[in-house]
Amino acid sequence: MDMTLAGFRARTRCPLCQSERLNDRMVLDGIRVSCCAACGFMFSRDTLAPAAIDKFYIDGYAGRRQMDGQRVNADVNVELLRGFCPDLSEKSLLDIGSGYGFFLDKLRNSGARRIAGVEISQIERNYSVETLRLDTLAGLDDLSGDDQFDIITLFEVIEHIPAPDEFIETVCKHLKPGGSLVVGTDNFTCDAVKVLGEGFPKWIPHEHVSFFGPDTLQGVLLKSGQLTLAGTQSFTPWELILRKLLYRASGGRRGGKSYSYAAETSSGDGRAYRLFALRLAINRLWFKLMRQSNLHGEMMYIHLVKQA
Repeated sequence: MDMTLAGFRARTRCPLCQSERLNDRMVLDGIRVSCCAACGFMFSRDTLAPAAIDKFYIDGYAGRRQMDGQRVNADVNVELLRGFCPDLSEKSLLDIGSGYGFFLDKLRNSGARRIAGVEISQIERNYSVETLRLDTLAGLDDLSGDDQFDIITLFEVIEHIPAPDEFIETVCKHLKPGGSLVVGTDNFTCDAVKVLGEGFPKWIPHEHVSFFGPDTLQGVLLKSGQLTLAGTQSFTPWELILRKLLYRASGGRRGGKSYSYAAETSSGDGRAYRLFALRLAINRLWFKLMRQSNLHGEMMYIHLVKQA
């Protein structure tokens, strides 16, 4: 591996089925993205050690780009949740990976009995607690063993988890029987990936370490036998449609994004979110117009119910 990636460790087994039959699909600035030949799951084969991963998110995962992106996504996530769970009256809701808290803040007048968040980033958690006055914990371990919620949301979280099946089992311990789990993540088998290839902008393999398609996402979520499928939705953000058009029109010279570990880790906190005002203005309307009831779009959302 590239010497700039010192501290990364190689995984020799699929994190889902433990098969050693791994095929490297691509190498992004020294980080291998592999596909399991046994179950088809894609993941970053080279990852930071667990302590380094925790430090990365606790100390450094914050800044203008994350804040802007979360503001843009909050309206879409509220719209999505309302589609799956129309009535929040007297319900308790936990948002895992709640970030700065903008999504939860928009649910204050929803009639929910309790809203709470879990956020590992110290800077983002402090903002949600001190500025937005939200109940935000540092981790699931801060919940009592019998603390359960009617609804748990995981928006753009599961792709960051090295062992997603084990993580979902832990999450389910805090979901009431009959309760709803709503999961949203990128679709790494969608048309945008097929067109852009390694230039797909969500290949961020030091952060996104689990790369799902519809089949593998449903497989992970249903693996424990505790959850049943209740609904699906998806859509493709307009920015990715523009990227595809530009990529095709330029013969692959424009529209894609080359991944650089050094650039992502050195300048990520201070970068402005491109076209922020435009995204903020139209994303909720775009989602309403373009959402589908399948998982074919670039952003996939699944609603599951815990068996009683």
